[in-house]
Amino acid sequence: MLKKYLKKLCMAILVTSLAIVYTPFQVSAADVVNTYFEANFSNFNSNLFESANWPNGNPFNCVWRPSQVTFANGSMILNLTRDDTGSGYPYKSGEYRTKSFFGYGYYEVRMKATKNVGVVSSFFTYTGPSDNNPWDEIDIEFLGKDTTMVQFNWYKNGVGGNEYYHRLGFDASQDFHTYGFEWRPNYISYYVDGVKVYTGYRNIPSTPGKIMMNLWPGTGVDEWLGRYDGRVPLTAEYKYIKYYPDGFPTATSTPTPTPTPTPIPQTPTPTPPPQVVVGDVNYDNRVDSLDFAYYRMYLVGKIKDFPTPYPYRAGDLNGDGRLDSLDFAYLRMYLTGKIHRFPAE
Repeated sequence: MLKKYLKKLCMAILVTSLAIVYTPFQVSAADVVNTYFEANFSNFNSNLFESANWPNGNPFNCVWRPSQVTFANGSMILNLTRDDTGSGYPYKSGEYRTKSFFGYGYYEVRMKATKNVGVVSSFFTYTGPSDNNPWDEIDIEFLGKDTTMVQFNWYKNGVGGNEYYHRLGFDASQDFHTYGFEWRPNYISYYVDGVKVYTGYRNIPSTPGKIMMNLWPGTGVDEWLGRYDGRVPLTAEYKYIKYYPDGFPTATSTPTPTPTPTPIPQTPTPTPPPQVVVGDVNYDNRVDSLDFAYYRMYLVGKIKDFPTPYPYRAGDLNGDGRLDSLDFAYLRMYLTGKIHRFPAE
């Protein structure tokens, strides 16, 4: 009965004009990763990552230097030390970031946080004015004054105020654990060791960002971080990062990756994805008017998810990392015979 109704609805829509409203973001679609991504930190990979070489200004009381990002024993290590190079900052530390941008999906890191009052070790996505984008950011932050807790937060167009503190039940500075978040258009869910612990729904960011990790001492934010005592050296350690474009993986636990034994930079080989028909959002191995109806209901808010378990591989028709009215327009052109392939194919 539902299928008959949807097909009738589709035919009615297909023969009428449809106004498509699309507001582009500045990130090039070519720079947005929309396939599985994994990086194991056995060595510096200049093809995929960069180490920051600049200061951020307050409240970061340090300058970023590539020398502060090191690799040993299958870990990427961020090092906070004193700076005597005349940078104007008393300390130098490391920030490691991807060169590419990533959109909606599930992000995961395996890391060991820094324990010391006044410092932050983090895993997050970010884009902003330096990328000709609005300031959109999603954070997992460990405040060194109490590493039995983790702070979650996010910003949309520079507006934050979404802080949530989760008590871990362990000390994040004592061993490696996995932390992650699933970012969707209408919510962000946070995970610890594969278990969902918090979901937020307000003011969700929408612009793809780079994956970043950093370690920094604060200045002027003592009420938040506590007063930094100047202790050095301090380190934060990271084993890997992963990105799943279709959301939190179905496995009940995250496997520990095997580090690459040789220090030769190479692009990680993604896990081969299942065969998915681009445009088949209802998961019946066809692209037809029923998919059009489901897409329309998704865009107007009648449904929150597509029937397919692979919404981004099936629904991101132009390959820009988003599910929006532009994909809907491509689907309409395909069904009316104006195009015979989608840009993402």
